[in-house]
Amino acid sequence: MTTDIDPESLGWLTDPPPPGSPADVPYTDTRVPASVRISGLASTGQGLPIPPPMLVTGSSGGSGSTMVTLGLASAMAIDNLGYVHPAAIDATPAGGDLSLRGCDLQNARTTATMQTWLADTTIPASLPSVVDAACSRSSAGLRIMSRSDAALPRRETLVSVHGNVIDAGFVPIYDAGAPVRARSIRPLLCDPRVPIAITVAARPDAINRLNPVMAWLDAEFGEYMASDVTIVVTRQTNDPAMFACTEWVRVWGRGHVRSVVEIPYDEHLGEGRQISWHHLAPATQAAFRLLLEEMR
Repeated sequence: MTTDIDPESLGWLTDPPPPGSPADVPYTDTRVPASVRISGLASTGQGLPIPPPMLVTGSSGGSGSTMVTLGLASAMAIDNLGYVHPAAIDATPAGGDLSLRGCDLQNARTTATMQTWLADTTIPASLPSVVDAACSRSSAGLRIMSRSDAALPRRETLVSVHGNVIDAGFVPIYDAGAPVRARSIRPLLCDPRVPIAITVAARPDAINRLNPVMAWLDAEFGEYMASDVTIVVTRQTNDPAMFACTEWVRVWGRGHVRSVVEIPYDEHLGEGRQISWHHLAPATQAAFRLLLEEMR
C-alpha cells in the first residue's frame, strides 16, 4: 500500500493546504507563507515572530482608542506584509465607527458584521477565508471587522470571537472604546497573553480620569495587571499648553505602568475622517511603531 505522506518529512506542517480546506491560511497575495499553529497562536513556517493579540481601551470617551487601534494594527500590517495578518476588531458594547474610519479603499468595505459572521452556521467561523470575507480592508493591508448594536447570536461572546480569529491565523487588535469596566471585555482583561493599552487625551481633565481607571484595574485584577498596562497619550490639538501632559503622565505612572507612549498631533488625524497610514506624518508613524514594540 502506498501513501502520499512521507513520515520522515514535515512538509505536511508547512506546505500550504488547498484553498477552502479547514486548514487554509489567510491571504494577502499569492506569496503568503505557510503557518504553523502553536498553542492557539501562529508563527510562520520561517520561524518569524508573530505579535500577540492586543486590547486598546479608553480611559474615557473621546480618548482616541479607535485611532490608536487603527494606527497600531496598520503599523503591524505595513511592516510585516506577507507573514503577519492583523485584524482590527470592534469590541465596543454597541458598535463604533472603526470600519468607517479605517477602510480607506473604495469598494473594500463589506456590509458584514461580527453578528452576521457568527450567525452563519453553514461553514466554520474559524476558516481564514470566512474571517477574511467578514472584514473590510485598508490600504495598509489591514482587515477590519465591524459590529452592530445587536446582541451576538446564540451564546457567542468575545471569547469565541477571539478563538475563531486566532485559529484563522489573524492577530486581533481590539478596539474596546470606553469604559474599561465593560463586562464584555473582561475575558480579554483576564488573559495575560493580551497586552493592554489605555488611551488618554492630552488634557488635564482627561488625565485626571486615569487614576480611578487604574485603581479599578488594581482592585479587580491586581497590581501585576496594572503594571503591565501601556498608557497612550493622544495629542488631539496642537495647543502648546498641552505639551506638558505626556511628561506629567510619565512622572505619575513611573513604577506603576509598563510604559507611556505619546501619539503626537497629526493634521491628518485631526481631520476626523478616514485614517490612512500613508497620509500620517513620519513622526506619527514612528510613534505607532514604538507603541507596537512596547506592547510586544
